[in-house]
Amino acid sequence: MDEATTRTFKGRFMILTVMLNIIILCFAMAAFVLFRFAPEGTPGLVIGLLLLAVGVAFSISFRKHYTLTKAWLHEQP
Repeated sequence: MDEATTRTFKGRFMILTVMLNIIILCFAMAAFVLFRFAPEGTPGLVIGLLLLAVGVAFSISFRKHYTLTKAWLHEQP
């Protein structure tokens, strides 16, 4: 790979890494909030479900970006 392609790949890889970290944190925090605070009242349940929804949304977006990056990488000489 040439220098410009390497920089592009590093940028795409950083984006995917940050997205994956957000997904993991959202699901971990959602599990904690749902098990710890949901039985006590509605705010814990709402926050837990919101974190799950954000995790799912980022998972779908991550999958799309991952397949595009993988296809782009296979096209490179």
